[in-house]
Order: sequence, then C-alpha cells, then structure tokens
Amino acid sequence: MPSEQQISDGWCAVSAPIPSTADLVGFGPHRRDRRIRGSATRRNFAFAATLLVVSSGLAIVYVELPSAQGALSWNAGLPKLQHVVILLEENHAYDNYFGTYCTTVGQFCPASANGIPPGICVPVKVTAPTGPCVKPYSFNAANLTSPTDLGHDYNNSHKAFNNGSMNGFVQAEMSNETMGHYNGTTLPVYWDIAQKFGLADNFYSSTLSWSLPNHWYLVAGQSPEEAENHTFANSGGNGNETKYLAEANATPSAEDLLAKAPNVTWKWYDNPLQNYSQAIQQTGSASTGGAFDNWDPQAAKAESYTTPFVSHFVLRKSFFTDAAAGNLPNISWIMPPFNESDHPTANLTQGQNFIASLVNAVESSPEWGSTAFFIAWDDYGGFYDHVPPPQIDGLGLGFRVPLLVVSPWTPAGHIGDKQMSFESLLRLIEVRWNLGCFTKRDCAAATPAGFFNWALHRAPVYFEPWANATYPYHSPPAHTGEYINVSLAANSYNETTDVFAPDID
Repeated sequence: MPSEQQISDGWCAVSAPIPSTADLVGFGPHRRDRRIRGSATRRNFAFAATLLVVSSGLAIVYVELPSAQGALSWNAGLPKLQHVVILLEENHAYDNYFGTYCTTVGQFCPASANGIPPGICVPVKVTAPTGPCVKPYSFNAANLTSPTDLGHDYNNSHKAFNNGSMNGFVQAEMSNETMGHYNGTTLPVYWDIAQKFGLADNFYSSTLSWSLPNHWYLVAGQSPEEAENHTFANSGGNGNETKYLAEANATPSAEDLLAKAPNVTWKWYDNPLQNYSQAIQQTGSASTGGAFDNWDPQAAKAESYTTPFVSHFVLRKSFFTDAAAGNLPNISWIMPPFNESDHPTANLTQGQNFIASLVNAVESSPEWGSTAFFIAWDDYGGFYDHVPPPQIDGLGLGFRVPLLVVSPWTPAGHIGDKQMSFESLLRLIEVRWNLGCFTKRDCAAATPAGFFNWALHRAPVYFEPWANATYPYHSPPAHTGEYINVSLAANSYNETTDVFAPDID
C-alpha cells in the first residue's frame, strides 16, 4: 500500500480523518482501480477514489492525478453532468464484438484494447483439453442475422466458465458459432463510436446468467434469487413465478431511491405499464410491459404501477422527441425493441441503425453539452470471451460485455481499463445525485469516471446508418468535419416498426 505521493504512477496518498456516516451517504466505498497497463496513454485523465479505513483511525484517500493539463477533479466537474442515458442491448460478449478492435496502438487507435490473444483454441470437450479444438474466426455479412440463439442461461454460463478455465464454451453451446466474432466491416457503427468516443475493455455483466438478473443488477445492485438461475414461462422456462414476484417486490431498486429525490427526473423508455393484476397473468406468452418482462425488472414490482412510479414508464420512441425538445430527464433508461436489440436472431444492421439514431438524437439535442450516453450489452449471449470474470463475491461477475461511452467530455479513442460492471452505471447515478446505495455491489462499484475529462467540450459526431457507415470513421459529405445537424425525420431508426413485441431472454 503506498504511503506517500507516487507521481510516477499517477497516485497520491493523503491521510485524512475518517468521514462520518452522513458524509458517506451517496458516496460509498470504492475499490482501487485494477492497474493493468499503467501508461498515460491508457489512463488519459482517469480518476478513481478509495477510502480505506485503517486501525489508526484515519482514512487514506487515493486520488489518481489527471494527466490532462488543466482538467478539473472528478467532484468539481460532476455538476456538469446533468443527463445520464443508458441503453442496454442484448447478448454479445466483448470478444464477439470488439475482440479484434485496436489490439495495438496505431493510426486510428491511440490506445490498445484487451482483445483476443493469439493461440486461442477452445477444446470441443473439456475432458479432452489436447483433443480437437475450435479457434476464434471472423464472421462475415451472412452472420449479421444469426440463425441460432445460443444458450446463455445460468447453466450454459457456468459450463462455459468452467471454474475460470474459460474452456467450456464449445461444449456448453455444442456449436462452433460460439467462437465467431465480428469486426469493423460488419459492425462499422459500433467501431466508429468506439473510435470517435470511448470503449471499456474491462466491463463485465453482473452475473453468470441470462438477461433478467443482469437487468436487475443495473437498477438494484442485486437480483431476486429465483431470476438468477431460472427462466420463466415466457421464455420457455420452469421458474416459480409466484416466488419470483414475492422476491421482486421485496427488492429495492432505483425507483425507490428516486422516489426520495423528487427533484431528480427519470424515465424508463420502453412501454407504459398496464395494471398489475393483468401484468402478473402474462406468464405463458407475456407481452412487453408484463410483470415477467425480461428487460424491465421493475415491472415485476406492484409499486411500479402506482403513483408516483407509473408515469415514468413511457413509450420508447418518445425519447427522440424529448431529446429534440431539450426535455431529457436527468436519468434515461432505454430498452430496445427486439428487432433493434442485437438479440439473435435479429439482424445486427437494425441494431446499429437504432443506436446511430439514438446517439445522433442525443448529439443534436440542446442538452448534448450536459449528457453522457452509455451503451452496453446485457450478457454474453453464448459467445466466447477470453477473460475470466472477477470473482468479487460468492456469485462473481459475469462475462465481459462491451460498454461504449459517448459524451462531450470523452476523448476520441479512449479505452477504459478500469474494472466495472452494470453496478458501475448505477453507482454513477447514485453518486451524481446523492441517492445513497443498496448493496456491497453498487456501494463499492467503480464509476466510469475515467471517460470524463471535464476540460473538454467536444463537438458532436454524426454517425451514419449501417448501409453508409465504414470503419475507420469518415465524415459524411453532407457534414463538415465532426458537425451534426440532423432532424428527427433523418433518423435511420424506423419508429413505425417500434411496436409491442414478445418477451425474449
């Protein structure tokens, strides 16, 4: 443990009295950053803070010094952040989407990312580690619509994980497709966003399981036990719906924190909720908005259907009009329609169009200068990733998934290597609006502070739909440099197809 200034590593240690419990409300303990690659190129202006209580009665506060000259401290700049937007897409591991992105520093890669290492070959059978194996391989345009929804529930995940050996993917899926990965040709929109803004390469889903429990961690820092290792009738599972509803109603979540902060505005952009008695009947073929909606965990709680909560659950497409009018709430959660969710068997060009439209809507909003947009994928979807998830508690984290960060304070090409998970996004909200926290998971989660250099105020970057996008990024002829001025009518996302759809995991 360092005991004096360590300028070379960017850290300084300062002894200070232990703050009172009241001082810590809204600012729980944070783990120190994982120090993988210590260069200034990787850290850029990253920030982290840890409070370590020691027997002497002092707290040692570690603050990473910003390398960007003139950058404000994290706390001093945080009031600039007035709007947090979170989009949670579906079912792709980090290596599946970004395994070959910027693995070395180069012309379009100011920093390197932790992609697929050479020599990987996953055995067909874990009991025969020297037998036949499958190497990672590139998907092509034909794979933009996957004919298979690979298994990705609790059992599949743990078989693939194989106690950290990470060699059970082929056997768990019984398919070579688990080893396929996309690139800048097939995913130009996502790679362009990473190039022009930021990408986290050490970001994990919260649990080795499927969509529903991971969505719970996003809003609660925990999940009902019944959701962890069971799916329900709407997904062809055999979970106990009655037990799940009882556990869900006993699980505090973001809406409970926000109910105590009436000046903090929020919306869940998906579908309005109906009445609870109808919602809990939708088990066999649940429609979006039901209590067993795999992408809306708070829909399982009876309170969500009452005042003051129900009015916050709104139509997805209203995000576009809210952004254009400068009426974004402080916190926006967006859940995609199935066709734009990237969930196999949806076509990935539609997901890229949807995300390009959302990013463009944020950037063309009057509130661009005070907004950060986070785009993540909820679980690995059955696809291979080479990094063993950290076992931070009895459950451990889930497989790595991508996190893209778009904001006026994010330098182009930034790669964030701080260990984070869905709880990190919840923690950012808790800290920014002084809301408190729920569990050891979210109270101790590192925030994505490293993606923010408050000294910057970047101009928007227009992202074309998939058909016109190329990687590396090119400025469209209709735009000057990184200038954006598009109307809602120009959005590549087709709102007319945004309708209620069956639940899926």
